[in-house]
Formats: sequence, structure tokens, C-alpha cells
Amino acid sequence: MSNDQLHEIQQKAAQFELNRWLLSGVFTWQWWFLFAGFIIPWIILFKFIDRKRAAPIWFFGLLVLIITSFTDDLGAEIGMWVYPIKLLPYSLISFPFDFSLVPVAQMLIYQYCKTWKIFLFALLIQAGIFAAVGEPFSIWAETITYYGWNYAYSFLFYIFTGTLSRAFVSYWINGRSRS
Repeated sequence: MSNDQLHEIQQKAAQFELNRWLLSGVFTWQWWFLFAGFIIPWIILFKFIDRKRAAPIWFFGLLVLIITSFTDDLGAEIGMWVYPIKLLPYSLISFPFDFSLVPVAQMLIYQYCKTWKIFLFALLIQAGIFAAVGEPFSIWAETITYYGWNYAYSFLFYIFTGTLSRAFVSYWINGRSRS
């Protein structure tokens, strides 16, 4: 297949995706749910963030966001899930989850749970709620459809993401400051 043929297929797919979004996605109740899921967590974070510790909290959140969005893009690319209703038409990832709900929830856990023991306990609760309540609701609402993915994987993913991000931030702040 030539580059021109590939480009033509991509253009047709983009037009199809825009038409699908305009006809059956934007301004549906599911779209408003995604919109609220994108905006409300940031409002909560801005209200409650510890401004004295803002830099490490933002650093932690950025790591969570990077891991989550990369993993989401990869999973969508290989067909593990699709987003029938999207906040924006041209995206494999789910902005409300990758750029808001997951990072903000974990940033608040990072902020308030200062010891590893309490952090991991809170992370387990967050992972359980997101995997056992949030994701089934999202499937019911048809904002995501899984193909070969399940809630147990998500549960482990949330724990892995938060733990890895905290370990990296702890090393960066504590380990590097001794150097």
C-alpha cells in the first residue's frame, strides 16, 4: 500500500469519525457525563490542593496522566477497547478518564496519604471503586466497550500506576536531594 493510499484511508476514517460523533455522540447525555467527568475533578483539585506541596503533587499527577494516556492509547490501538461516545471526535483516548478522573483522584490520594501504608490502602479503595463501579457504569453508559479487557486488569493498573508514580516522585524528591 502506498503512502497516498494510506493517507486516503486515514482521511475517509477521519470524516467517518467526525460524522459519527456529530450524529450520535456530541451533546448526548453520555457526552455531558464525559464533559462533567473532565471538568469537575479539576475544580475539586483546585479547591483542595495543598499549595505548599503543589510542585510534587503536580509532578505525581503528570506521571499518572502520562502512564494512563499512553496505556489507553495503546489499548485502543490494539483493539482492547473502543470509545463509542467521545468528548472529542478525533482521539483514541478518553480525555475525562486519562486527563482528569484518574490523575486527580490519585493526586488527592498522594496529597492526603503521606505514608506508604496509608497511600496503598487509599489506592486500593480508589482502584476498587473505579474498577468495580466506575468502569461497569461506563460500559452501561456505552462510553467504552471492552474487547479482551476486564475489571481485574483495570484494578491492577490503577494500583500499578499510583505506586510507580509515587515511587518515582519519592526517589526524585528524596533520593536526588541527598546527592
